[in-house]
Amino acid sequence: MEGYSESYHQFAQALLSRINDERGVLMDVLDLTRELVAIDSQNPGPQESKIVEFIEAWARAQGFETEVLEPVAGRPNLLVTVDRGGDGHLGLSGHLDTKPVGDALSQWNTPPLELTVIGDDAFGLGSTDMKGGVAAMMLSLEDFAAGRVAHAAEPAGRVSLVLTADEEQGSDAGAKILASEGLLPDIDGIVIGEPSGIGDPWEAVYLVSRGICCFHVDVFTRQGHSGLSHTLGRNATLYAADLLHAFETFIPSVDTPGEVECAPTVNPGMFIGGGVSFGTWPGQCRVSMEVRLVPGMTKQTLHRELEDLVRNNLPPDVGFRISYLDSGQGWMPAVELSPTDLVARAAQASAEAILGRPVPFAAFPGGTDATYFMGSGGVPTIASLGPGWISLAHGANEKVGVEQLAQAQKLYGALIEEYFTLRRQESN
Repeated sequence: MEGYSESYHQFAQALLSRINDERGVLMDVLDLTRELVAIDSQNPGPQESKIVEFIEAWARAQGFETEVLEPVAGRPNLLVTVDRGGDGHLGLSGHLDTKPVGDALSQWNTPPLELTVIGDDAFGLGSTDMKGGVAAMMLSLEDFAAGRVAHAAEPAGRVSLVLTADEEQGSDAGAKILASEGLLPDIDGIVIGEPSGIGDPWEAVYLVSRGICCFHVDVFTRQGHSGLSHTLGRNATLYAADLLHAFETFIPSVDTPGEVECAPTVNPGMFIGGGVSFGTWPGQCRVSMEVRLVPGMTKQTLHRELEDLVRNNLPPDVGFRISYLDSGQGWMPAVELSPTDLVARAAQASAEAILGRPVPFAAFPGGTDATYFMGSGGVPTIASLGPGWISLAHGANEKVGVEQLAQAQKLYGALIEEYFTLRRQESN
């Protein structure tokens, strides 16, 4: 096996050298992605300190301004800024943590923390979510500083990397607290490099960051001797199963629909637990669920509908309680950026220019740090425009397209230039 690994390594290096000769910029962004993937930042797990140290060292070597923001001890966030004078401040943002490998380790075909190139795919934990996007943003900042993006002789504004902690577990140590405590810099617009592919790469410029509401429903009946179950009625677990079936067809209300078409998603049965022991008829059962929120939904309306659904599917003598997670996942509202916003128009035009085809606006299927940047922070934010596939995140054999990495670096560079060009035009 060791011989095979060494032989494959030599083959991969030869392949990448050829790609570098043919495509120029590609080798650098791929190598940087490899460095980031090799730094373990699983959450829960080692988290973000080591990767922040690495990126801060890179930024200082470039002469860029850096600031570590650590409102939660041991959970650093990093700002890296290049100021070329003039008006305007654009942010490029990515989170530095990844989901844990977890129970899927045996399903990986390559080492999760070792970026492995096979054909035009690069496999590794966080490659698509979202270390590939962060690497492309880092190099686009180099391009901006060197004048390869926006004419070097002209003032071109400021660009900052906003690199956050804890996004994969609710953003409590990252974007959420940065926004709520006023720690974000004075930025006019932010683009988050979350993977914007689902089936195909670069499917859309995502203007909606869906929220999430995670909750438990506890069901209470009479506990007793299972030998007398015929006298005790149906147990709590059976009634909880009825609720799970009822939630499968539940469609929550949207009080005020937004500009971008989207709908909530209900996911029943995320967890289930109940029972005491064999011989004991269960008197309590908990089922846990989530609703993926869209703009225009309110907690008050959703809670009322949840109560009505549960009450209508349980007999009057069966008790229940609905409770919400204490973390940000208990209620993380959805947010939406208007398609007419400057950063949205710049992103769409740049994506079309680099990819050679129209790229529509759409709603991102999951939540992103846009919830806090745009919600409590008040900064217009694109929820997702990055390399990779969200459909491959959080599981074994996560990958990003090698060509997508090069496209991402060029796209972010074009976006920077387009943003400041539009800004100057509209201020005159």
